[in-house]
Amino acid sequence: MSLSMFRSVAILFCLFIHLIAMGQSSEIGITLGTSTYKGDLKTTMFTTKYNHLAGGVLFRHSNSNHWSYKVALHAGRISAADSTSKSDIQKYRNLSFRSNWQELNLQTEFNFFKFQTANPTSTYTPFLALGLTLFHFNPQALLNDEWVDLQPLATEGQGTSQFGDRKKYKRLQVALAFGGGFKFRLSRRFGLVVESGVRRTFTDYLDDVSTTYADKKILAATYGTDAALLSDRSVNQGNNQNMLRDRGNRNDKDWYVFTGVQLTYTISKKYNDVCKPFRIKFK
Repeated sequence: MSLSMFRSVAILFCLFIHLIAMGQSSEIGITLGTSTYKGDLKTTMFTTKYNHLAGGVLFRHSNSNHWSYKVALHAGRISAADSTSKSDIQKYRNLSFRSNWQELNLQTEFNFFKFQTANPTSTYTPFLALGLTLFHFNPQALLNDEWVDLQPLATEGQGTSQFGDRKKYKRLQVALAFGGGFKFRLSRRFGLVVESGVRRTFTDYLDDVSTTYADKKILAATYGTDAALLSDRSVNQGNNQNMLRDRGNRNDKDWYVFTGVQLTYTISKKYNDVCKPFRIKFK
């Protein structure tokens, strides 16, 4: 599935939003925040290190005061470098990366208190969210002052005579999305939402690091000298030719986090004032 197909899916969702936005309580909005990740180069999730600017647009439709769903398009960046780690092993490994990401997120939200921006009796509520995310990423590394795409270089020997069973990872993936935050009603038309969303991916290659080192001679012969240079950037590269030596932890999938503030505008002031949290009824 290509990035162009990702864009096509996004266009279809926009058309879907337009069709259903004519009734009930619906709003559109913009989000501005930050993104970071957890993986082989950054082993803790919620830290201020390597936070990058992220943002997006959204559509939210409220079925009742307690249940709503959101469709959003987000984009941001993640990065990390072994050189800044407190671990001597990571400093020795000396890998680094950056990756721009784009996602299409669909999630259901549960409001703990009675809330719809269009409802004049609403004030604020904490909420939880659960859904799915289709995302695209593209890890890169710096080589001779230029950023180089890592996936085409197969830095862990994917598809070589040494590791013929390893396949190149796909840069378009699906993730589980969950999180929560707080919603605030500013007026009949405007709302403010503070949300943090975690994406549990099914890939270990957000940072292009997962398994073991590959033989650099085979890499160079198959994918070129850049592949060999970027596969092993450790302090003493000569010790890494043993194919059993770990480059990353293949059993620990990568995560990324998007935290932001949403400003929303109500495009349909109709609302359902049913207050029972586990029953959806329309007037």
